[in-house]
Amino acid sequence: MFGIFLAWFVVWTVIAFVGLDAFVGSDRQLGLSTVAGSMMGAVGALFAFVTGFVIATEWGQHRDAEQTVGKEADACVGLAWASAAPHCDGIAIRAELVAYLHSVLDDDWPELAEGAGGSRDTHERLTRIQHLVRRIAADPEVPPIVAGDLTSAADRVAVNRADRCNMAAHDLPAPLLLLAFLAGVVLVLTAVALALRLDRADALMIGGVVVVIALDLALLVGISAPFTGGLSVHPTPLARVLRDLEAGQYGPVS
Repeated sequence: MFGIFLAWFVVWTVIAFVGLDAFVGSDRQLGLSTVAGSMMGAVGALFAFVTGFVIATEWGQHRDAEQTVGKEADACVGLAWASAAPHCDGIAIRAELVAYLHSVLDDDWPELAEGAGGSRDTHERLTRIQHLVRRIAADPEVPPIVAGDLTSAADRVAVNRADRCNMAAHDLPAPLLLLAFLAGVVLVLTAVALALRLDRADALMIGGVVVVIALDLALLVGISAPFTGGLSVHPTPLARVLRDLEAGQYGPVS
């Protein structure tokens, strides 16, 4: 994404510089450079404010998604431990939990990467866990505190998965992205106009402005979708719980 933005802004900057240098006479370049210099601070502040605000907001969404995945993994651990209580069919619960986590990694996560609301197969696996847990919790031989732990953990798994799927549908609002992009374009155009009366060595500093603009916009787009791209949220906590379950750390699963 950074390469795409950088290439676009470099090409556009070179075209704008050559065009202004060719069509704006030297007698008018001084006045244009003076106006550009006075505008540079205001336009730069606008670009910094817009991108800073959007990046902070989107990064907060990204952190929330990471925490939701961690909460879902914690709920799975709680359900696995609760299933080890006496008078529970713990093997069946843990087996369904293993199947659910496999479905999360193999089916749910690719769907989230595409901005979908999660896999239907994963939802059905979760439904089976809910039905099984409630059937076991309704058994008179199961102590009430154990029944409460089982249903509470199963509910937390369902709620956190729902939150995770809702976050996957989140996307950067188009008006905000357009405003940040246009602010970057105006900033580059102002810098080009300012560079007309500078020495070529000094004008190279404009290249740093172009790089920063491209980097800001790439980061903004990269964190706008929590489950897509190189900065996406990874299912590492859930994969760790699955590994521990299959290793029998919470009891046998088959």
